[in-house]
Amino acid sequence: MKALLFGSIGVIAETSELQRQAYNMAFAEHGLDWYWNVANYCRLLNEPGGVKRLTSYASGKVSPDLIHSIHQAKESFFETLLKQGIAPREGVVECLEHCARQNIKVGFITTTSQRNIDNLAKALSRHIDFGCFDLITTKQDVVEEKPNGAVYQLAVTKLGVAPEDTIAIEDTEPNQEAALQEQILCYLYAGEYATTRHNINAVKNLDIISSQIS
Repeated sequence: MKALLFGSIGVIAETSELQRQAYNMAFAEHGLDWYWNVANYCRLLNEPGGVKRLTSYASGKVSPDLIHSIHQAKESFFETLLKQGIAPREGVVECLEHCARQNIKVGFITTTSQRNIDNLAKALSRHIDFGCFDLITTKQDVVEEKPNGAVYQLAVTKLGVAPEDTIAIEDTEPNQEAALQEQILCYLYAGEYATTRHNINAVKNLDIISSQIS
């Protein structure tokens, strides 16, 4: 194994509840009576990408400009909430350390914004030095966000590895599909708000990943 690719923010840290709160704060700031409870937010996570999620939820009732304004406000509130402190998910730090010892390349392969990546890096700075990643992607790197597989195609090309020499980890099944489209073995390390079907590649911890990259 030559590369391990961490997928979405939710693989690195559990942020779903903070993101849900940030959306609701953005709705209130814009005078909307929208409210995402835990149940409907779990369902909405099947639509990767914040702007796409908002657009789908709005069903054409608000303008694209308002959608983008809501999303910008959401990212600001999310930044504030992250400052309260978060920790990496179980096994993430150990996987990164294992890769460093084995000279295995690591990537953080997201289609979120650079702003979210920067804020996450600050929030986790006591635990993870984001300089350890050989590649970090954002939505600016591809035309199509996940679940399109373009970002994974870009990742293996930039890292100079073959898909069959790569393992990915994702937090939702739609994001997992993005890696599978590119013939990359991808394990589902589901976040607490992820809805999942029976998935033979689902894991409850990252021990299996470490064993495969030894």
